[in-house]
Amino acid sequence: MTKWVLAALAAVFLVTGCASHEAKRGDELRGEGFKEDSPFVRNFRVAAAKACESAQMALLSQGYRVSDASPKGATGQKDFQVDSENFASIEIKVVCMERAPGAIVFASAVQSKYELRKSRQSTSLGIPVIGSLSLPLGTTPESLVKVGSETISEWEFYSSFFDLVKSYLE
Repeated sequence: MTKWVLAALAAVFLVTGCASHEAKRGDELRGEGFKEDSPFVRNFRVAAAKACESAQMALLSQGYRVSDASPKGATGQKDFQVDSENFASIEIKVVCMERAPGAIVFASAVQSKYELRKSRQSTSLGIPVIGSLSLPLGTTPESLVKVGSETISEWEFYSSFFDLVKSYLE
């Protein structure tokens, strides 16, 4: 009888946990949709290759490492040390396309957060008759663990980027 009660309680907690997880996911995505007015895009009256070259210069001028650079786009990445155990990085992808009477430039940035975590190592010794014994080794290796990432959606961030791109076009 006790096993059945424990199984029923476990099922209730599992269902409740899943339901609350779904509600949280829905809250995070609320307001997401496709709109004509977007911080992620600007039009320029130059060829797409020239706009992308200016975007690459804008990224480089702000300390971003640029990779995958081409006349059609680029990726820039910049790292930040928040404190001794927390780090962040921003990766921005830029895509340039021809669109009369010039070019359309898209930019999308993702901020990722990392924590330095320590973990204790141990070794196990197993003897079939007696069982196993775990012994701590005493070392605590550190590893950088990604704890979250999110698309940056602030208008000011993209406005400052596109304003800098425009300044390199002049």
